[in-house]
Amino acid sequence: MNYKEEIEEFVIEGFERIYPNPTSRKSFVLKNKKDNFITQPQKGFEYHRWASSLKSSQAFAYNIFSGIEGSALIFEFHMKVFDTDAQIDVKIEKNQTIDLFEVKAFEIVKMEDIEFKEKYFTKTEYKRPEIAEPFIKFLNIVLEFFDQENRRIYGGGIKQLCSHLLGILNTMNDPEYENKNFKLYSLCFDNLFSPKFERDLTNYKNTLTKFKNLVDDFLIEINMDSRIEYFGFLSAREYMMKNKEFLGKTNYEYVIKRYFY
Repeated sequence: MNYKEEIEEFVIEGFERIYPNPTSRKSFVLKNKKDNFITQPQKGFEYHRWASSLKSSQAFAYNIFSGIEGSALIFEFHMKVFDTDAQIDVKIEKNQTIDLFEVKAFEIVKMEDIEFKEKYFTKTEYKRPEIAEPFIKFLNIVLEFFDQENRRIYGGGIKQLCSHLLGILNTMNDPEYENKNFKLYSLCFDNLFSPKFERDLTNYKNTLTKFKNLVDDFLIEINMDSRIEYFGFLSAREYMMKNKEFLGKTNYEYVIKRYFY
């Protein structure tokens, strides 16, 4: 069995622990994407292209957070970047704090370069001209740092986090957010069901730790460290264990049974 098949077997078995006799499954992709979610999302929910895949990180995020009550919860929260928005998986607003969660499941096994479109290096494309030069400098530092590391990483995840950081910088001064702080987390699926997955998870965790150091330095340089903080890697298992009541018993038990068996 190759690595891809090992992951597919794991997610299929997890789904069948919830639905012992599934009628909507074809391989690891569901015929009906709604069956991949603990409840049917509200009208207007923006399904990802691969929302029907049992490997879907969007479904993983929804299944963790959708039971939250009494908080301002948004899935696929839009933040202005360039001509298109950055969409982050989960936004939770509590008092004066905006918690943003970029949720990863099985995509971390992809080993790929960090790639930015040319507009990221074009000052006139930036919505806040005053941050264009320091942000471009930051991107170059990120690229140079991981190039010098000379090791294979999930570069797509780092590129996405840079986009989210730019989205926060573009959004933070909007009237509804100008007095609020932003906290950004990389919440990662961390069931070590396979030695190969454990290797890739450790690799991504180490990558995020190094990326966090670069982000910390950048936020200090632009005097934004008092309002924005990136926390790096966050274990999904540990987060759920510490927030059972907040997440809700139904969602907690569903996720544990399906993803952490």
